[in-house]
Amino acid sequence: MEKNKKRNELSIFEELKLKPEDFISEPPKKNDLVEIDDVYYYYNTKLKKNTYWVLRKPQYIQVNEYKENIEKGDENYQLNIPKKTSLKKYKTDVKVYYGDEDEDTIECTWWKENENGDLIQVNRTDDTESIKFKIKSWLRDKAIEVVGLEIRSMKKKAYEYSKDELMSMIEIEENKMIKKGGWKALRMAALSTLGLSWLPFI
Repeated sequence: MEKNKKRNELSIFEELKLKPEDFISEPPKKNDLVEIDDVYYYYNTKLKKNTYWVLRKPQYIQVNEYKENIEKGDENYQLNIPKKTSLKKYKTDVKVYYGDEDEDTIECTWWKENENGDLIQVNRTDDTESIKFKIKSWLRDKAIEVVGLEIRSMKKKAYEYSKDELMSMIEIEENKMIKKGGWKALRMAALSTLGLSWLPFI
């Protein structure tokens, strides 16, 4: 009987774990999107492609067409800053949504409307989304472990709690972990545990 109860508890917690379909970004409201209207471009004859720039006083710095910084080591990095007179205004129908903010980063997603007026997310790859999911899933699993230990320490069973109560307890533990270590430390721990420590932080 105890073995069956234990199996049921495992299945309860399994239902509360993150699944890939839970991690799909929902389209934001259109009026929450911000236009990309301060990016300029310059045609680099050596690279034979456009390079993109934005003014971050006191000088222009290189970005991509989504306004993300281009760092040294990137194949598109350009050492010399173009003259202001050679820059042309970049026009795009892609807009950015600024989501959750933590101590290290602001979550950004990029969107454009299709022919039907529906928002479609751009500038995302399956690899990047998969890694983000792995990190979030790792955090959820750690929080579930803590909640499971707390329940057992109180001589109770998971099936004595409703799904909403368990989810609330798990989210509290997730927030505690984030507050205690910060996202940067959590990402490092997750990537290391997953054997992905060679990847740059996302």
